[in-house]
Amino acid sequence: MRQLSVLLVVWATVVSCNDINNIVVTGHVMDEATGKPIPHAEVVILCWYNHNIDDVSFHKQTLTTDHEGKYEVKFKKGYQVDIASQAIGYQPNRSYHPLQSNAVEVNLKLSRIKNNPTLVAILPSVKVISVEREDIPFISVRIPATRKEDKLDVKNAKTFGFDFTTLKTNSDTTQADVWFKIENKEGYPKTLVTSFKGGLIPILVSDVKSSLLFEKAIAPTTDYLTTYTLTGSEAGFFVRCRDGKTYAKIILEKSAIEISSPDGQGGNYKEFRINFDCLYQPNATTDLTYSPSDINLEDFLVDFRLR
Repeated sequence: MRQLSVLLVVWATVVSCNDINNIVVTGHVMDEATGKPIPHAEVVILCWYNHNIDDVSFHKQTLTTDHEGKYEVKFKKGYQVDIASQAIGYQPNRSYHPLQSNAVEVNLKLSRIKNNPTLVAILPSVKVISVEREDIPFISVRIPATRKEDKLDVKNAKTFGFDFTTLKTNSDTTQADVWFKIENKEGYPKTLVTSFKGGLIPILVSDVKSSLLFEKAIAPTTDYLTTYTLTGSEAGFFVRCRDGKTYAKIILEKSAIEISSPDGQGGNYKEFRINFDCLYQPNATTDLTYSPSDINLEDFLVDFRLR
């Protein structure tokens, strides 16, 4: 059992979830392509319940499917069950279910793993780094301080873009594939920019069924935009790089970051940043399929950065 503290602003949402007693969860795990059952698949179920007035907790059960791909678990109480499964040779999948009754059936379909040895993956949110570096990919705008400490010099803001070729963030946009437009104002920037040959295609949260890390694996080849204004509904982006022939996928972190730091001249600068995970295909194909050998299913369920 794990207890998670809930911020006061979320308290009203938590207490509005009424626990249901004597919960029975059943289902099948099956091959997405054939519909055949997958025996001996790993299944993790988290049943969330109200622990006390300002805490929610979950009970966890881990099991494997039987020879018909079936599973069944029981919980004493709860208001939501989260279920994930994986099997040898298959991608993981997950599903979230607020409870309406004490009996719920959840069937999960797993897709077969496709090997993609040339893919470059930088995934800080899942602690998987496929290259020998620890940097977190990001883009940002940095605004220096004026000589008056209470103001920022928005006219001399710098933008930092990400270069998929070197897997580095830098201030030279001629050597970057995506960056923020400088808007000459304090606050989070809203507009993303690419080179003329490059571009972006947004992937909306509403278009992701389970996890963007595994879904949307083939990049489109047309309809890329060289500027895009963020709406807050984006889960990530397909990226056509500045060479016009290589492709990547960005998976956005859910929260933006504001950094205030000394500038070395007696003042402070502010930096507005978005971190992300990314997948990059350097061989000029559109295949962005990510295929891990295994994943911690509990982390997969509770870490929403993997959405």
